[in-house]
Amino acid sequence: MCPTYLVNVCFMKLFLGFIFVATLCGKSGEISDSIGTLPISVPSGSTDSPSYSVVSAGVKNKVVFRGQVKQVNGNNIKFYRVPNLLDPTLMSWPFRDGMLACNKARAVAVLSSDKSILRIDVNESGAGYLSTPRVSISLPTDGNHSWHNNEQAFATAVVNSGSVVSISLDSNYSGMGYQFVPNIEIEGGVHFIRNIEENSEHAGKFFRISSNTGDTLTLDNTLSDDLNSLFPIHSMVEVFESWTLGSLLGYSETFLNEGNDSVADYVYLIKPIVEQNGTIHDYSAYFHDGVSWKKKSDPTFDASGTIIYPDESFILARRSSPGLEFKISGVALSLDSYVQIPAEKKRFLMNNPFGVDVMLSDLIPNNSLTLDVNETKKWYVNANQETADNVEVLKNGVWTTYWNDGTNMGITSKAFITARRGTGVAGSMTLRDISMSSGEISNMSNPNSGNIVVTSPGHSLKRGFTVHISNAYGYKTNNDTPKQLIDFDGNVVSNEADKFLIYSSANGFFEITNVTTDTFELLGKSGNCNFEGTASWRTGSKGSGYDSNAYVAFIGGGGRGAEGIAVVSGGSVQSVIITSPGYGYTSAPKVLVFSGGWRCLGSGNAPFNDALVPAASGILLTRNHPNGQSSSIRVSNPLRRF
Repeated sequence: MCPTYLVNVCFMKLFLGFIFVATLCGKSGEISDSIGTLPISVPSGSTDSPSYSVVSAGVKNKVVFRGQVKQVNGNNIKFYRVPNLLDPTLMSWPFRDGMLACNKARAVAVLSSDKSILRIDVNESGAGYLSTPRVSISLPTDGNHSWHNNEQAFATAVVNSGSVVSISLDSNYSGMGYQFVPNIEIEGGVHFIRNIEENSEHAGKFFRISSNTGDTLTLDNTLSDDLNSLFPIHSMVEVFESWTLGSLLGYSETFLNEGNDSVADYVYLIKPIVEQNGTIHDYSAYFHDGVSWKKKSDPTFDASGTIIYPDESFILARRSSPGLEFKISGVALSLDSYVQIPAEKKRFLMNNPFGVDVMLSDLIPNNSLTLDVNETKKWYVNANQETADNVEVLKNGVWTTYWNDGTNMGITSKAFITARRGTGVAGSMTLRDISMSSGEISNMSNPNSGNIVVTSPGHSLKRGFTVHISNAYGYKTNNDTPKQLIDFDGNVVSNEADKFLIYSSANGFFEITNVTTDTFELLGKSGNCNFEGTASWRTGSKGSGYDSNAYVAFIGGGGRGAEGIAVVSGGSVQSVIITSPGYGYTSAPKVLVFSGGWRCLGSGNAPFNDALVPAASGILLTRNHPNGQSSSIRVSNPLRRF
């Protein structure tokens, strides 16, 4: 059992689809997310024959608050006061009135010839400001001497009737060294609150903030959820800003083709459920005219502030050439999430919130499936496509329809398997190249350089596999030879009481090498502590709740064609039969265990097994459930299976 007072250590990882560039750390019980970019490709099109792509932006990388819930009353959540940043002995309100539920103002700086800021023009006044927002100006890029040729500018906003009417530079603070026009950020905007309590079954649940005072958030609770159970007292939450068309795709200019509605590229957002009628008119089209975003049905006002919800995707229609290659920055969630499913005969364009390629069965999990028409808030399965709830995936400009017939819907824990590069003929996959094992670790070495040696008697692993190590901890050491125990500040300890227990740097995913019967080494990983207690390793899991065999595919790794059958007995995967070894697997492929039950329209009566949803894509949900009600379902993060 790992002590609760260990220091958290975060690790950078590279997963399929999302390139992680930074990681946030936090206190015990608080979940941290990784920040990165998603590469997206959209083929060339024309006004007569556009190309289409479903784009999933995920969550905006702008968390403005993390803290614990003090009290819940109806749709209101109250928080504790926090130490003042300028004087920690004083306590301040965590929020400012109305700042988390207003239309955000925008402004642009105009430079003078001496590289200072001449003025700041307001190009969008915003609305709903109950207090004066803070104005942030980015740092100058030229000069190297503070107060001489490099000085940050400061400014103050003026609010009238809830809108920012002007921004004035503070006296003697017009800045120096602004070679390029700086970014002007005005406080405010639409925000959401999300549960980030790691051990909570409600982690990932989010709501839009409809109003706020200094210590209280009022939530838009359209489904009348019980907020007392979703946000219990002392649970950790975070408040983050919403994406809008402008903030995601650009305000005054964008990478899309601009112009009037006859030539510009379109962005389609699905309409609210109450406005849908089951036709192509369920979508609203937006375009950029070279100045701002416009709604095709009503181009008279600036639509740049149109909200893109955290669980929502949009359709990008390329009506020009050449094709597009671009990236979207955001947050890849490390926790589970929730998505909205619509009411009967309604639709919702759901996103892929995790920043990695996932299976359809990840986004519509088994515990959300039902055969019972009286379970109105679950996803309805049936052998008949027209009766079952449908999922549509857009690929290469064509919508493909999937539905679930109920096979293996009782899965409570999905099986997963790890592979190494193919060691068969021509890089083909063999049974010795896959593993779904686990074991206990009795000891770890603590080298200054080289590889950590892990002792796990009779582990059965082979060189080249990637293992996930968890719950490894020990007393912190320095890099002397021999190593010495050190305290929190890095000082050599003089007595036992000063020893400092930390999580080991060996926690995480590592390729193994130099394998013996009882040991293996973590490739390229040196130590940071003297190992204590026990830890565990894992390359997979047999899962539970299966009622029939499952299909196995090997994706990536430079190869193709490898397939297999996961043999089920007693509700779990007991072994794998490789039915086709494939070829060319020069690095470790990703192993997908498809639960089955998902059928594809046009593929006959045989189950299609499952479908892969790319990291930057999304899926269209169409509800055929005869009694279906609008609700939300919990979506499990595939990266948390270990």
